[in-house]
Amino acid sequence: MNLKNIFISTVFSIAFASCDNSLRVTAPFEDIPIVYGIINPDSDTQYIRVGRAFLGQDGPNGGVNHSDSLYYKDLIVELQAFKENSDFVWAKQFSETEEMPKDSGLFTNQGHRLYKLVIPEYTANNNRLDWSYKLLLKKDSLSQAFASAETPVVKDFSIKRPNFQGTQRFSFTSSKGAEIQYYQAVNARIYQGFVDFLYMEMPEGNQNDSTRHSVRYYLPYTIGSSLNGGSFLSTTLRYDSYYSFLSEAISTKPGFIRFFRGFSIHLSAGTDDLATYISVSQPSNTILQDPPFFTNVNNGAGVFASKVGLIRPNVGLASSSLDSLVFGKLTCSLRFAKASFLDTLTCN
Repeated sequence: MNLKNIFISTVFSIAFASCDNSLRVTAPFEDIPIVYGIINPDSDTQYIRVGRAFLGQDGPNGGVNHSDSLYYKDLIVELQAFKENSDFVWAKQFSETEEMPKDSGLFTNQGHRLYKLVIPEYTANNNRLDWSYKLLLKKDSLSQAFASAETPVVKDFSIKRPNFQGTQRFSFTSSKGAEIQYYQAVNARIYQGFVDFLYMEMPEGNQNDSTRHSVRYYLPYTIGSSLNGGSFLSTTLRYDSYYSFLSEAISTKPGFIRFFRGFSIHLSAGTDDLATYISVSQPSNTILQDPPFFTNVNNGAGVFASKVGLIRPNVGLASSSLDSLVFGKLTCSLRFAKASFLDTLTCN
C-alpha cells in the first residue's frame, strides 16, 4: 500500500471512530427549574407550578418514585410587585399545596405539588393592573434567587359584540354569520376562547323529566396586532360549519325533544411571552426539524405570564336562526323544538 492510500485509510478510520450517534439516556445531574405560572389580575388567589428537570445516571425513568427528582425541598417561591416607574410595592411568599389533583401517569406518587398565594382584597385594588410582577425562586431564606421571571398583566379587555346579555342574539342566517367582536387588551398578544351551546332535553310528553346539557365549540387562536389595546378583533361562526358541528356533537335520541337555552361566550387574552411560548410549542410538521425552545424564565425553563378571561352569558338566538335549528336539514334529526301559541313545533 502506497503512502497516499495509507493516509486516506487513516483519515477515514479517525472520522468513523469520532462519529458517535448513540442515544444518551443518562448524564450528570443538572438542576434546572421548570416554571409554569399565570398571573390573573381578576383573582385573589394565584398558583405557580414549579418542578425540576432531571436526567442523572439512572436514565429517564430514574425519578419515577422519588419526589425530589421532580420537586425542590423547602423551596421559597416569592412574588414581587413593582410600579410602572420600577418602584417596589410588596413581596409575598407562596405556600406549598396539593389541593389540585394530579392526573394519572408514570411519574411520582407524591401528589401534584403547586404553590399558592392568596392576596386579600387584591382584586379591589385598581393599581394592581399597572404593576409588573417578578417571580423569584430561592433554595432557602438566606440564599439569592437561583431563577427568576417577570411579566406585565393583561388589562382593559372587553367584548364589543354581542353586547350586554339579553339584548343581542346570534344570527346564523345573515351574510356575516354570528360575529363575536372584542377589544384588544393592553399587554395582550394572544386570544382564544370557546362558545358553549346550552340546551335542555326531555322525553316527549314528560316535561318533569328534563335534563340540561351543553356542547363546547372552540374558537381559533388569534394573534393581536398591538400590545396597546383599543382596536377590536373578531371571529365568525358560519351557518354551515356551526350547524354541522352541532349535528355531529349532539347524538340523535329517539323519543326525546330538545329546547335551546342560550349561548355562553368565554374569551381569554394572554401576554406576549405566552403567545410566543404557545406558538413555538406547537408540534412540528416535519421529522427533520427540532422544535424551537423558548422560555422567559432566567436560569430555567417554562413560562411566567399573565392572562385574563371574560364571559358573556345568556346570548340568545335570532328567530330565523332558531327556525333553522329546529327545521333545517343539518339539525332536523336532533329534534329541537320551539313553543308556539298553540303547540310545540319540531321537525318530523
